[in-house]
Amino acid sequence: MKKITKEEKYFYLFLIINSVLWTCVQLLRTSLSIDAMEAVTWGELISFGTNKHPPLSGWLMAGFYNLCGQHDFAAYILGQICIFTGLVFIYKLAKFFMSKEKALCSSMILTCCYYYTYIVFIDNFNCNYLSMAIWPAIAYYFYKSIKENKLRDWIIFGITSGLGVLAKYQVPFLFIALFLYLLICDRKQFKQKGIYIAVLSGLIVILPHIMWLFKTNFFSFTYMTGRTEIGTHNTPKFLLAFARITFPVKFILDQILSVAGCIALYLILALHAKNISINKDKNNFSDKVFLFCITCIPALAQGLMGAITGNRVPGIWGSIMVSFVGIALFYFFPIKFNERSFKFFMKWIYILMGLWLTALSIFAFTQVKYPISYPHKQIMTDFDKIWSEKTNNSQLKYVGGGIDYIFQFRLYNKQHPTAVLETFGYKNPWADHNDILKSGMLIMDNTPENTINRVKEMVVLLPDTYTPDEPQEYKFTVKSKFGRTKEYSFYYIIIPPMK
Repeated sequence: MKKITKEEKYFYLFLIINSVLWTCVQLLRTSLSIDAMEAVTWGELISFGTNKHPPLSGWLMAGFYNLCGQHDFAAYILGQICIFTGLVFIYKLAKFFMSKEKALCSSMILTCCYYYTYIVFIDNFNCNYLSMAIWPAIAYYFYKSIKENKLRDWIIFGITSGLGVLAKYQVPFLFIALFLYLLICDRKQFKQKGIYIAVLSGLIVILPHIMWLFKTNFFSFTYMTGRTEIGTHNTPKFLLAFARITFPVKFILDQILSVAGCIALYLILALHAKNISINKDKNNFSDKVFLFCITCIPALAQGLMGAITGNRVPGIWGSIMVSFVGIALFYFFPIKFNERSFKFFMKWIYILMGLWLTALSIFAFTQVKYPISYPHKQIMTDFDKIWSEKTNNSQLKYVGGGIDYIFQFRLYNKQHPTAVLETFGYKNPWADHNDILKSGMLIMDNTPENTINRVKEMVVLLPDTYTPDEPQEYKFTVKSKFGRTKEYSFYYIIIPPMK
């Protein structure tokens, strides 16, 4: 067993403190994020696919949520476990290229990144956070495999890659980077069995999901195409052509801005060391290619997809692609580094963490956005009464409509109704249509028109003679912990149980 050094003790202590504090600051919310609630719903489907993403994030979230007694803190803890795991694997990978002290710092510096701070508070847990754990593990086991060529490592790399696919469909962008590295620097691997054993291991892991995709006519991809769609039917052609440039450029700029804190801290460290240079060592060409590929190629490939298709590429899709920025900074722009430098870095990392936590605590106390300060107790009490009066005390078994509303009912209503997921006009493969018809459904959305359209999407569930009631408005007030208030409303239609 390898002895843990003093610096590593500081590293793991920091990760524990970071995880605990970020879990605590999220407890200032009154409800989970929409993404976290959606993941719980996916996991409870017990399905090899969802209406948006692969199933792994749902399985983990639902399992952990129920294991923790269905408390919100389950999502906060699980998100931090993912970040903790990802940072450990970034450190393990970095040790192949630099000293242990620099490797530790190249991992911890990511805690200054926008995706590891503000977005943690906003999203709590989703498939991005699961990928932030798996993405670095894939890169680590790949590099370990090609350097040590052990069968066990190739199998683990394959399994980890399969789990990456089950986490989010973006992981092929990392595979492109790894393939490009092999093509440039290590083509002999294609003549050895390790890489093919890894591929086979990965395919075994994802085989049930592939079968599900074929069975449902690749249902999950309907969401991806819909999310990136820019509305070509009513967008002028000159704007469509312009979008092929602006969307990818904006995506790349979003990633640069997301790591601005990391770059700033690195410059502070360089000023303290009074030395910074560019790595011009020609003997490490393959290492440079590998780090360039895993740091830059996935984001460039994602942006290129937007350029080719003309579809919008949301900046948040890059959250898993900035994992290796710290390693790239310390490797490509080396600075003199000693024990004094490490202590100086640790001081600054704690200062910046404290500033982020303070800022987000103030943000939470002043927030009147309903996903953060959602008054679910009052809303659930009101709708228990509304539903009971309209349906003669029937059980509320199903809710449908806008995701900003239905998942709140799934988690916080005492009857825990099933959320009927949006299926973009297709028949819902998870819903028992006969039971929905028999039990009735509460449908909600943000406008009367959208609520009526949601009912129309349920046409396969309802008889031709059914005429829905007019949408009813429900108003509620969000109050911050400092007393600020803001009025919100949504609209609902009750489809009563049908005999």
